[in-house]
Amino acid sequence: MRIIYVIVKLLTLPGAMTHAFFEHMSCRICKILVEDARTVRADEMLSHIEHELVKRRGASFDICFIPFIFNLFFGIAVLCSGSVAILYLGSFKNALLWFLFYMGISLLTNLFPQMEDVMMLKENIYNGKTNIAVKIIVAPFFAVLYIGAQLERFGLTLITSVGFAFALPYILGLFVPRLYDFIMSV
Repeated sequence: MRIIYVIVKLLTLPGAMTHAFFEHMSCRICKILVEDARTVRADEMLSHIEHELVKRRGASFDICFIPFIFNLFFGIAVLCSGSVAILYLGSFKNALLWFLFYMGISLLTNLFPQMEDVMMLKENIYNGKTNIAVKIIVAPFFAVLYIGAQLERFGLTLITSVGFAFALPYILGLFVPRLYDFIMSV
């Protein structure tokens, strides 16, 4: 399965590099020592930064969540441009739109943290002396990160990203006319 993981990461290298950049940035913000900053290598650390174990709850959450949220927002923003124009409006001949479509899929394929970081988040939140309200609030975020990290280990996030890219114009089509009608009525 490692070969599939590496192939998917190399196919979506721009998204992998942006994820590594945001992971490195979150390590710097949280003052976590980066042990190895090489991101392009043929193992499970491709697109991830090797850093020391995180002992603080907030830093553990930040290292998992900051790269996720930035890649998610940038990926959806870029994918909206390409996906709506290509799949919904039928602009097949524009190379820039195809590039935006690829970049959006690339960013969305590389959303999730490494499995070790997710398990460290679980250990820091659920095995420590954490308030029950914090555990309840963090539970949905942890579930999404855990499931996504499991999918990423087997290269399945590429399939989910492509599926989302094809569904996005139709999902937006459900809300945009209603939003337009609401704005015009005000």
